[in-house]
Amino acid sequence: MKPNRLAATALAATALAVAAGAAELEDRSLALPADYRTAFDNYLISDRVGQEDQVISLYANAIAREAARADGTLPSGSVIVGEIYAARMDADGAVVESALGRRIPETLKAIVVMERRTGWGDQYPEGEKVGGWEFEVFSPAGENLNKDTTACRACHEPLTDSEYTFSYEHIAAAN
Repeated sequence: MKPNRLAATALAATALAVAAGAAELEDRSLALPADYRTAFDNYLISDRVGQEDQVISLYANAIAREAARADGTLPSGSVIVGEIYAARMDADGAVVESALGRRIPETLKAIVVMERRTGWGDQYPEGEKVGGWEFEVFSPAGENLNKDTTACRACHEPLTDSEYTFSYEHIAAAN
């Protein structure tokens, strides 16, 4: 081959390799679904597990709800959104509970998103893979807070029998 043709062939091969590598590095950052309050089902409002001064309101998309009702799984494409509220406090800084013994949500502090896709999680070490779920944390205004979600994975990792969620039984059961 002539030198110019050899250089062009090498350049083309490099471009193909870069493109192939980029395809493998799929963007796994999550977007906050702008319409989750109307397009998703609000299936649970509860005291937040492990957070003594928070309440969480959970929404699931149709993929998660329909599959959970059909066969109990949460397949690729399932999305769960959680609104995290600070619980109401009294003048002394103690959490106020309702007559039902539940915390009362007061101020929206953050919005969390869990999305499951086939193959997601393979970039994490054992103990952080959580069945293909990825996590993202947003401000109440919808801005990505770019939080390290290692703690999310660590907290959800033991939940293998409930599709790595705390609210699995509620997803299919709620109206």
